[in-house]
Amino acid sequence: MAPPFHLKWVDIDLRAIASNLRWIRRRLSPGVQLMVVVKADAYGHGAERVSRLALAEGADCLGVLNLEEAVRLRQGGIRSRIVVLCPPLPQQAAGVAAARVEPAVDSWELARALDRAAAAARRVIPVHLDLDFGLGRWGMPPKEVPGFLRRLRRLRRLRPAGIAAHLDYVPGQNAVEAEEKLRRFDLCAAEARGLLPGLTRHCANTSILMDFPHWQMDMVRIGNLVYGINPTSKPAPLKNPWKLFARIVSLREVGKGRAIGYGSEYLAPRRMRVASLAIGYSDGLTMEPAQRLIGLGLGFHYYGWLRGRRVPFVGRSGIAHILVDVSGVPRARVGDPVSLPVRRTAADARLPRVYRG
Repeated sequence: MAPPFHLKWVDIDLRAIASNLRWIRRRLSPGVQLMVVVKADAYGHGAERVSRLALAEGADCLGVLNLEEAVRLRQGGIRSRIVVLCPPLPQQAAGVAAARVEPAVDSWELARALDRAAAAARRVIPVHLDLDFGLGRWGMPPKEVPGFLRRLRRLRRLRPAGIAAHLDYVPGQNAVEAEEKLRRFDLCAAEARGLLPGLTRHCANTSILMDFPHWQMDMVRIGNLVYGINPTSKPAPLKNPWKLFARIVSLREVGKGRAIGYGSEYLAPRRMRVASLAIGYSDGLTMEPAQRLIGLGLGFHYYGWLRGRRVPFVGRSGIAHILVDVSGVPRARVGDPVSLPVRRTAADARLPRVYRG
């Protein structure tokens, strides 16, 4: 539990992450590598801490979104392989060479800039050719791959290390289409490896690994499962390493019919005991608990947990506070921690992280 001076904090159980990593590794076919994705500060769990744990548990490399994230890991002492999943800007080529990372590449302009930077730094840069199979965010059209690779072989300071794609697959929606795209990607990768043997094929994220385990290929890129999140309907014995807490800083008895909250928009439907927590939408609690102008206490959509009981939000979230109804928890006291829902990557990075395990 957090030190008593924390009014709000994130509790992170490293033992749960380690357990999830071991379960993931047991699902992999022999010889398949594991890339642990630690983008967005490891989904809010702390990129350096999670990276060290992942490597200790046998991860082959780490995946980040951009060069800035990779540099922060290097500054934190991480020396393992790091793959930058979003192609950097050509202007960032020198930084890529200095950080000794493996960038995704999807254009000739970027490839030439990386080759020049590698020559200036007197080193070779491993690169991963990124293909667009429908997501539309970045990546090269598959039909351009053979010509691009023939040109790429002329750049002596680049070492083609992998060929990758990120599918637009959503579990339960476009499985037939995803299967076909995985097959097309595999054919494209086979043609590429005919030109450049040794390319590592990687296309499987969490959803692909769970719903299409036969398409693990040479490496999987896993984020959600590491953090206890399973977006598919397939069962997985994952452990949740994340909890957000805020302490009660004030308790009030509110009479029936009294208006409270911003705009006096909430009318107490009965006598209530209301607790104030010093946490709000600036910390990531951006949801609105009541859609109607006047909330009458029915149909709450958002709530926390206190002493094993639900405590519904009352009124709307403020920038630095929320109100919750603790009428059903007679033993509620100032200082008690309330567990709250929040999207992990939206939780303010300034919230203290308290690690266990």
